[in-house]
Amino acid sequence: MKAEKGFNRFLVSALLVLGAVIPLTSAGCTVYTNGLTLPTPFYHENRVQYFSRGSEFPFPNEAANLQETQTDFHEQH
Repeated sequence: MKAEKGFNRFLVSALLVLGAVIPLTSAGCTVYTNGLTLPTPFYHENRVQYFSRGSEFPFPNEAANLQETQTDFHEQH
């Protein structure tokens, strides 16, 4: 009876470990191996993101502020 109880406990423990390990190892994460970044096996199922084209210069407000600062500086000197 004791041996059967020990075997049942071992079987339950083994099933719990397998139940935790199998989903973690088959999740399909991006892997970095031997200097290569490999995609997931499901990369072809990813949705494509589209970003519409913006202005050629990414910082128009900053450029305007710099221009204004330079103009103010030259007017003072």
